Amino acid sequence: MTKYDISTFTWYDPEPRAWKMAVSVSESGGFMFNDQLRKKLPECFRLCASPDKQVLCIVESAEGTITLPKSGRKNLPRLLRDIKAAGVILPARYVFRAEDGMLFGELEQPKSWVTNRKPVPKKSRRISASQEEHILEGLKHGKVC
Repeated sequence: MTKYDISTFTWYDPEPRAWKMAVSVSESGGFMFNDQLRKKLPECFRLCASPDKQVLCIVESAEGTITLPKSGRKNLPRLLRDIKAAGVILPARYVFRAEDGMLFGELEQPKSWVTNRKPVPKKSRRISASQEEHILEGLKHGKVC
C-alpha cells in the first residue's frame, strides 16, 4: 500500500453562507426588504436613487418618510415608475452594503440563464410510413384529418 503525505493535501471545509442585504422589486410594484437588510434599517428612513436608477441609497432621518411593516414589503409607486422608465428590467434585486453611515444598494445583474433562456423546441411527433401514407391518401381524396 502506498503512503501519502497528507501535509501536501489541501483541506476543503464548507464555506459559510453569506446572506446579502437586499431589496427585491416585483413587477406588481412591491419592494421587499429582506431580513438581513431590515436588521440594519433605522426605524424611519429616506430612500433615494441615482439618476440611472442603478443605485439606491437609504439614510436614517428623524423626519423619515418610510417605515416598514413587519412583512418587509412596501409599495413605492413613484420609485417603481422611475425604475421602469430608466429601463431596469423587473423583477430586479438591489444588493446593499453599509458605507459612511448609509446603505447603498447596487442593481444586481440578472442571471444569464434567466434572461438569455431560449425556448425549448417541441419534439415533432413521429409517425410510421404506413400512417403517413394513410394521411396523404386521405388528403388526396379531400378528407380532413
